Amino acid sequence: MDWRSKACCIAPLLVFFLLPMLISTESEVGEASIDAGAYLVLVAARVVCMTLVVVYFLRQVLSTFPFAVDGRSVAVGLVGAVIWIGLCHLQLERSVLDLVGLSEQILPERDAVDPFAIYSSDGALYGFLLVRFALLVVCVPVAEELFLRGFMMRAVEAENWPQLPLSEIGRTGLIVGTVYGVLSHPGELIAAAIWFSLVTWLMVRTGRFWNCVVAHAVTNLVLGVYVCAFGQWQLW
Repeated sequence: MDWRSKACCIAPLLVFFLLPMLISTESEVGEASIDAGAYLVLVAARVVCMTLVVVYFLRQVLSTFPFAVDGRSVAVGLVGAVIWIGLCHLQLERSVLDLVGLSEQILPERDAVDPFAIYSSDGALYGFLLVRFALLVVCVPVAEELFLRGFMMRAVEAENWPQLPLSEIGRTGLIVGTVYGVLSHPGELIAAAIWFSLVTWLMVRTGRFWNCVVAHAVTNLVLGVYVCAFGQWQLW
């Protein structure tokens, strides 16, 4: 079996997590907690490197998942954004865990970097927003859906997982999809459980990988606009 059929599902998200190990954003000057210049470089590097990796494996990706989308992907993305934003504001997880005194131990504090505060020039600010939205709306949806639905949900179902169609993923794989979402978003446990389950429903209903990517992108776009409009920086 061609190694590219496996690597194409794993490599883009791997790059996302490896780059912060190479580019430190911690500030060593003054009281600032983040180095604004390094932060911009990190986000831009993620966009460039993840894009290059996807382009390199594009033939394998499209061979496995031919490009096809329909309107349901946009609808699910919009509904998912409303659910995510609404539940994050309710903070149900923190309320429940506060009752037993475990919220601080279980729910991490999210970084809340305000680009309007750390970038003094318009060029740096708009450059950051451009690459941040590219990462949020394009790179992350493609990379995360490739890893989750291309690799993880199929790998728990079959040894020869690159040959397993999305429509044949069983109960274990479907559960893993939701568990992954919860574990990768510990600060938004309930929102993540519902959102990832909703997109998995879309996958089962349509059998189209790119529907999941578009739904993810639409949710992230709405979330990004909301974050910038209302200053909810901890949500992105």
